Amino acid sequence: MERSKRRSAQGLDQGKRFGSIPDLLRHPVWRRNLFVGVCLGLAGMAGLWGIGFFSPELISTALQGESQKVIDIVRGYGLALQDVGSFLGMMTFTLVATLVGRRLAFGGAFTLCLVVTIFVFNSLKTGTDAYWMLPMMGFAHLSVFGGYSIYFRKSSRRGCGHRSGLLLQHGALLSRRFPAMLMFLNARLLEHGVNEPFRKAATVLSFIFALGLFALIWAPETKGKPLPED
Repeated sequence: MERSKRRSAQGLDQGKRFGSIPDLLRHPVWRRNLFVGVCLGLAGMAGLWGIGFFSPELISTALQGESQKVIDIVRGYGLALQDVGSFLGMMTFTLVATLVGRRLAFGGAFTLCLVVTIFVFNSLKTGTDAYWMLPMMGFAHLSVFGGYSIYFRKSSRRGCGHRSGLLLQHGALLSRRFPAMLMFLNARLLEHGVNEPFRKAATVLSFIFALGLFALIWAPETKGKPLPED
């Protein structure tokens, strides 16, 4: 820690700007890691915010014809169980990443996100389904978030300081449009008379998780490795 502070102080004295985007883009390794990190962050956050957080709407779609009281009850219990699954997903990712490596943990998590999301949005038909399917989806979606703090700090240069925040910030900015994209796609499919447009729209957007799998081709393995030097 002291060494890092001394190096950062020396860099500031010499007029260097550690952690800036231009600084990262000038070096081929840091440039690659930056784009890998942004893609991993975008895949996870867009999938959660643009699809996973719409589970209440999925329940309403599945329970059309039921009273609002029944829908509210299923929503309440379903979302609570989804949160339980989310907690277990983050804990499981941490365990797998520690035992077998970060890249394999991310690969399994993004694959699970893709498969489970498509399955849930096309198979949830009853309140009972919500009680076991939503925890499964929460487990998948939040598992990747368990890896961000573990992985990002070791895939960027030591002098970047808030490296995790940098990567997550850019991923978050890009993923902000995904809820609107889901609603837009749903509206367009509805206009064209597609059956169950909301489910179809969520299925299409679920393939954002494939971006995370694609980025892993260039992602370095950081298990057991120290923070990279400047």
